[in-house]
Amino acid sequence: MNKFYTFLIFLFSITFASTAQTYEQWIGKSADHIERNRLDSAEYSLKKAIETDPSNPNNTSLLMSLGVIQRESGRYEDAYMTFTAALTNYPDSKLVLHNRAALLCDMERYDEAMNDYNEILRLDPSDVQAYYRRGILHLEQKQRDLAEVDFRKAQQIDPDNMYSLLSKALIYKLDDNWIEAEKMYSRLIDNGENVTSVFYLNRAECYVNTDQIFKASADLKSAEPGERQNPYFYFLRGRVRLAQYDKLAAKADFEKAKQLGYDPEIADEWIKKAK
Repeated sequence: MNKFYTFLIFLFSITFASTAQTYEQWIGKSADHIERNRLDSAEYSLKKAIETDPSNPNNTSLLMSLGVIQRESGRYEDAYMTFTAALTNYPDSKLVLHNRAALLCDMERYDEAMNDYNEILRLDPSDVQAYYRRGILHLEQKQRDLAEVDFRKAQQIDPDNMYSLLSKALIYKLDDNWIEAEKMYSRLIDNGENVTSVFYLNRAECYVNTDQIFKASADLKSAEPGERQNPYFYFLRGRVRLAQYDKLAAKADFEKAKQLGYDPEIADEWIKKAK
């Protein structure tokens, strides 16, 4: 079960204890639909639960679940309004703010996302994830000095935290220190906790830049199921295939990367190399 479904089930588990039967039935139906990846039906069931008992205090938790479903479905504006509504009464405003900030990044509304991370850190100055995420936003704004301040703050608070290690790896990458960056990603992968395709993709990038093509290829195979819509995955795989003298496959990957939104100038340069 992936992190999205685990998170939703967690939200449901803390939602209610003893409420009206029909209310519970709608919530139960929504959980069943989520298990079967029927997100439209899950959303409908949650809305019916709220309609059944509009004054139920647990509706704030249902709004959180609803926002997560809408974001996963790509309906970002709806998710934004839902998270904002949930923020009013949800007992853990940090959780809502983290979800809304990540959504705002998806929407490329970076200034608003920055405001949410600033608010999280006002509420909890020890939130390592918020420092890492805010650091990423500083990099988006080409403010590396501010990014490094946030990354180093995360490392000071909890040096073994996943986001602290990601911060350190990113600084190594910015300095083209691919060997040390690879060590950080290997440590994250070897820890075996919350390992995602992104870790393998980033380690593959390190291997490509240190000419360890066989290892890069293995990591890209591990990353592929979760990165099929990521243009950088195809760009990296194209470089690996080109290094393996498979120009036809490399060219196809570079073209796929371009199609998915990778920088066309860079993609065209590598397409020429694959001819």
